[in-house]
Amino acid sequence: MLLAIDIGNTNVHTGIFVGDVLQFARSFRCEFDGVFQANFIKFLNSILPARLKAVVLSSVNPETETLIVECVERCFHMKPCCIGKDMPVPIPVVTDHPEKVGSDRLANAVAAFERTKGWAIIVDAGTAITIDVIDDKGAFLGGTIAPGVALSSKALHQYTAFLPDIFIHKPKNIIGKNTEEAISSGIYWGTVGMVENILSMLCDEINCKPAILATGGDATMLQQEIPFITEVIPELTLEGIMITYKIHSLPNKQLSPF
Repeated sequence: MLLAIDIGNTNVHTGIFVGDVLQFARSFRCEFDGVFQANFIKFLNSILPARLKAVVLSSVNPETETLIVECVERCFHMKPCCIGKDMPVPIPVVTDHPEKVGSDRLANAVAAFERTKGWAIIVDAGTAITIDVIDDKGAFLGGTIAPGVALSSKALHQYTAFLPDIFIHKPKNIIGKNTEEAISSGIYWGTVGMVENILSMLCDEINCKPAILATGGDATMLQQEIPFITEVIPELTLEGIMITYKIHSLPNKQLSPF
């Protein structure tokens, strides 16, 4: 049994794999009020240590990562492996600074190529929206990073005097009749338009029609508005963590350098 942990900026996603099959998934909000730690430890204590072979994590949030590692060591008396630090990704990373690419983006790439075995674009719509390209050899080529829906709303609120921080939903009309409607319309349709345009330009740049996979909290919203998104895979990052561990566990494995 493998415990995969995806530590993001806003949430911690966990998945328990038995073999290649995801048996259970649960998410926690990253909050340092004691409740998060207590709930996470309670979750860990529900796992039988004797069945647990390894804990592998991907992290883009060092503060939360430190807390998670402490909880895992306390409950299981084992040190979790961190993708990118303890465990290189098993694909080429063709960027200027491979060591600076977020491990969540690389885990997504590993899982996407395992599914498609060809050109793919991954849209991860969370706190940030990353759109990354994988070639037909499984190499991570890079991509784009933009603010996500909730982050855009928070930024408007934080850096203006009167605009509220609101929950963004699909507006009934493009023309907002009040401040809240105008913010929802601007951020919702602005995000959809941005992602759709970037996807179109990326397809032109690589000169092919790749599989386009989406994951993250706002993935379903984007798929509803952008029909050429092939599929929404909520647990794509956890799949990538599992596959990376599995490849490292194989005898005579052939790994590309990080």
